[in-house]
Amino acid sequence: MFKVKCTFPEQHVEKFGKNKPEGFEFEYVKLPCSDEELIEKFNGADIIFCGPVDFIRRDVIKSLPNLKLIQSLGVGYDKIDLEAAKENSVYVCNNRAVNAASVAEHAVLLMLACLKNLAYADSEIKNGKFNEVFKEFRVKGHTELGGKTVGLVGVGAIGKSVVKFLNAFGCKLMYTDVIRCDKEFEEKYNLKYTNYDELYEKCDILSYHVPVQPETIGLVNKNSIAKMKDNVIIINVARGEIVNNEDLAEALNSGKVIAGLDVIAPEPPEADHPLFRLTEEGKKRLTMTPHMAGTTDDAFMRMYSWSYENMRRVKNGEKPNNIVNGL
Repeated sequence: MFKVKCTFPEQHVEKFGKNKPEGFEFEYVKLPCSDEELIEKFNGADIIFCGPVDFIRRDVIKSLPNLKLIQSLGVGYDKIDLEAAKENSVYVCNNRAVNAASVAEHAVLLMLACLKNLAYADSEIKNGKFNEVFKEFRVKGHTELGGKTVGLVGVGAIGKSVVKFLNAFGCKLMYTDVIRCDKEFEEKYNLKYTNYDELYEKCDILSYHVPVQPETIGLVNKNSIAKMKDNVIIINVARGEIVNNEDLAEALNSGKVIAGLDVIAPEPPEADHPLFRLTEEGKKRLTMTPHMAGTTDDAFMRMYSWSYENMRRVKNGEKPNNIVNGL
């Protein structure tokens, strides 16, 4: 029997991945815990089946002689020591693009919510201020998504899905990325390739779809915000680390930007997080959800199905899919 050490609850597996493959023994490890405790709990593991934000560090990997695969349930894998795994001939795999449609759908949801100031309106109406909100919207007005210029930072699987959705709305679309899309895709969706400066200058909405890397940490900061249009809408459904929290909080409080965030760093956030200490004006300009964009039931079922396929492959001596550590 192949031993699978799983870092998420058994009830989650039974809900979305109950059709486990034959020949595998699943054991459940409760996090958080120290690396020393993790080494003990992972003892004998052939496979570590972990969440996309679970830390699997070098010492843990080196201590497990039977380990063959670290499988991330989701897309993220930046908390796994890829080099240590490679040195020990352990595959690290993710489920690339498994929740692309889910996350893209959520990005559009946040764009619409920010455009309509939905969270603020909903809260005020429930507090008995229907007439006040109605009058405020009449005075300030609101606009349609289809009339906006949207800039995407990163057009991988998720970014491409966002492009397809926004094209249907009739948005003007621009993007920047280290890898340019093929000409056919650009022409089909009227997508313009450009640089950061033009995005900041022309875009009404900026939507971020990049992984956490040294060059993307703090990408949204005081300097970049200063170059953006007034009342620009910043959407982050990627990772919290790409936003400088203090700088965004200052921009919200000053009325410079509007933001829709599904992610925040660190997670879970502390009670005194800068984005929880906004002024009343800042609060009106921020819409948040709890890192739920990619966690639809549909996506979870795909995640388990794809992960189980990789487990079967490794058990049969085959290469798994979506290897991220170069083996």
